[in-house]
Amino acid sequence: MSRIARSFLPAVLLAAAGLVAGCMSGGGPEPEFAEGQPFPERTLNDQHGNPVELPGNARVILKTVEAAPAGVANAVLDGMGAEARDALGIIYIADIHEMPAQPMQNVVLPRMQARDYSIVVTSSAADAGFLPHEREQVTVILLDDEGVVTGVGHAGSEGALQEMLDNARD
Repeated sequence: MSRIARSFLPAVLLAAAGLVAGCMSGGGPEPEFAEGQPFPERTLNDQHGNPVELPGNARVILKTVEAAPAGVANAVLDGMGAEARDALGIIYIADIHEMPAQPMQNVVLPRMQARDYSIVVTSSAADAGFLPHEREQVTVILLDDEGVVTGVGHAGSEGALQEMLDNARD
């Protein structure tokens, strides 16, 4: 065995032992999102590049991943008007970090920028990947005045989402 190999062998073995121990322990940090816990604070950007503090003063956080639920969320939010959206304290997150760059820049982002409300956009899985998601559903997260998660639901239609938002007003 060469002198160089002998000097690196202990470091390689130590690193391998650390990897094995990490895999056997279940790996990864504990989830940072849970009902009854404060919503994890973070700052993301909206469709105009403006920073948005999460949860800030939000009482309702909507998250979409696919196009169909985004259409549901946009239809309901468009129909509400600014005053109603502000009264409910809605923040809408469009989890688009996996979207190819060309359609994102040429089609999706310009459509978002034309809306009269803020849409938080993700740039990586770390931005909103910790939030629950059901395929083809709008995730609806309810918060109390202190930013603690009080409920999580999913809506697959405009009617279902509108009903959840109506119930959030109570």
